[in-house]
Amino acid sequence: MKKIIKFLWALFFYIFLFPVTILVIVFGPLMTFLDLLDVYKLEAPRLGMGLGVIAFLGFILFLSMKYHSLSWIYRKFPVLLPFFQMCFVSFIVMDLSLTFANLWADRMIIGKTVAIGLSVLTILIGRAFLSYWYYKYPISYKMVR
Repeated sequence: MKKIIKFLWALFFYIFLFPVTILVIVFGPLMTFLDLLDVYKLEAPRLGMGLGVIAFLGFILFLSMKYHSLSWIYRKFPVLLPFFQMCFVSFIVMDLSLTFANLWADRMIIGKTVAIGLSVLTILIGRAFLSYWYYKYPISYKMVR
């Protein structure tokens, strides 16, 4: 019975949860960047995914890496793990920069110049973090493990 439940969970995970999560995480930063450009062009707020939804997607990715029955895809295609990590961090960074833009466009808490500066600074800090992380732990190191 336990093997059947594990099989059904893995089947549900790889048919429904994982593909949807991957689609959102891979294309999410691009969609959020286009929303960010729309906020500054149209001067109207746009709705982002929200950090709660991104945290849930991160939890799904964590499950896919943690459990042996779900992590077979990373053993078969080792480059997927760093790629998904880069997309996930980029998604968080883009959502934070959209939040700064919405502080200007929706609530007028900060000025437009400050909002643009904070958005660009957030993107630069996220990129610097990814550069440092993959300098310290190269992708080739992760593929050998």
